[in-house]
Formats: sequence, structure tokens, C-alpha cells
Amino acid sequence: MGKKKINKFNNRWVIIITVSTVILAAFFSFISDTILQNLNIYFAFLTLIAIILLGVLADIIGVAAAVANEKHFHAMASKKIEISYYALFITKNAAKVSSFCSDVIGDIAGIISGGAGTIIVINLIRDYGYGEGFFLTVIMSSMIAGLTVGGKAIGKDVAMNKSNMIVLSAARVLKFTHRFFKFKV
Repeated sequence: MGKKKINKFNNRWVIIITVSTVILAAFFSFISDTILQNLNIYFAFLTLIAIILLGVLADIIGVAAAVANEKHFHAMASKKIEISYYALFITKNAAKVSSFCSDVIGDIAGIISGGAGTIIVINLIRDYGYGEGFFLTVIMSSMIAGLTVGGKAIGKDVAMNKSNMIVLSAARVLKFTHRFFKFKV
């Protein structure tokens, strides 16, 4: 009986996370493409960097949630410190939080940053007369990959060493969000 419950739970989570990914990817892709089409090249690059940083930040939160020490937050909860309840919510749901942050948000940011890079290359060719798109595409893809992988490598190290602090910061955001979207903590 326990096996069916676990499979049912996992199937439900897989469906939720898949549908959420499709919806969020469509939304963020639409927004970023719309914004990037109308920005000058400098702001387009800044937007691209912001998208990459969002993916890195999400990955940091995902890793921190997975490795944070729950005992620290239980100690805070025993002193009735409100933020600890949100931090415990994150750590008790570490697998889901990690999956959502690292896989959903992080991967969507990676995909959208590639699309943003393509739009920037097209705009460079169209607006500034750069003739050969092949080399610009290779350079842009390489830069996006390097910034993403390098940022996530640094971020993972920070997340491993400062996990409790990062979870507390995420808990503050969660607490703020909880005011608008009521959910059980």
C-alpha cells in the first residue's frame, strides 16, 4: 500500500512540475522576447545578464535548500522566531524546492538566455550591419554558457558554505509572498 502512495505522489509531483515548467517557460519567454525586441543593444545585454543571474540565483537557493541544517531552524522555532517556520518549510520540502529552483527556474533561465542571445545577435546584424551571424552566434553562445556554468559553479560553493543564511533569505521572500498567495506553511 505504501508503494502505491509513493508512486501516486511522485506522479502527481511530476505532472505539477511539468505543467508549471511549460506555463512558466511560455510566460517568461514571451516577456523576455517582447522586451528584448524593443530595447537598445546595451539594455538587451543587461537583460540577458539579469536572466543568467536569475538562473544562478535559483540554483543557489536549490542547493542551499538541499544542504541546509534543519536543526538550526528548529532552534529558532523553539524561540518563536516567525521566519524559522518558513525556513523549516523550505528545508522539509528540500527535494521539491531544489527541483523547482534548480530544474524549473534554472533551466528555464538557461533556455531563455539562449533565446535572448539569439535575439541580440539578430539585432546586431540588423541594426549595426555585422555581416556574418555565424561567428556572432558562436561567441554569444560561448559567453552565455561560460557565464552560466561559471556562475553556477561559484554559486554552488557559496550555497554549500552559507546554506542556512541563504535559506533564511529565501524564507524572507517566501514570507513576503505568503501575504499575497496563501499556502500552508
